[in-house]
Amino acid sequence: MKKKTMKTIRNIMFFTLEILLFLFLLAFADSRIMPPLMEISHMQCKAYANRLIDEAAEEIFFHQNTPGSELLPAVNENRFVTNTALINRYCSSFSSEINKKISEIPYEEISIPLGAAWGLGFLADTGPKVPFTFYPMGSVNVDYETEFLSAGINQINYKIWLEIAMEIKIVNPLSDEKVTLQRKILLADMVLSGNVPDHYFQMSSPGEYLLTE
Repeated sequence: MKKKTMKTIRNIMFFTLEILLFLFLLAFADSRIMPPLMEISHMQCKAYANRLIDEAAEEIFFHQNTPGSELLPAVNENRFVTNTALINRYCSSFSSEINKKISEIPYEEISIPLGAAWGLGFLADTGPKVPFTFYPMGSVNVDYETEFLSAGINQINYKIWLEIAMEIKIVNPLSDEKVTLQRKILLADMVLSGNVPDHYFQMSSPGEYLLTE
């Protein structure tokens, strides 16, 4: 009876030690190993998002319609007025194309060697591989901003930027994380010459500027 009791106690002690060792290794991995691997996964996640954006840009701007003179701002009573309706259509088309790419490639899977966590080049490709999965979250948000800059005497540099924001979830064996990625794409870059005054002031309405002599 005594031997059986001692054996039970030893089994409980070994089991407890195994649990403690497992928790220690888990904590060590979470604090020392996962941070550098997460940093690498963030770079891969950015590359994944940029690939989707680049493919959408190629489809919209090269295969369909390249922005041109139709995006020139209209001059109305000494004011530059941006063609917001047309730019909003570009934003909508761009957003739809990226979401289409996401539906075709709903997630990305990569495996990072455990040796990469030590930051040593000769260990970067060694050890077991830790899997990471990227999932786009929700719809992509595409907006725009306009910019007027002086480009010389009687010249104004007019730019339109598309601003893309998308949220991606990174899942690994120990945790998951949401990352918001933002990128700007130049939609139009034009120099307006001629009877354009040297000074201008932005009005309260987006894309509207008051020109003064």
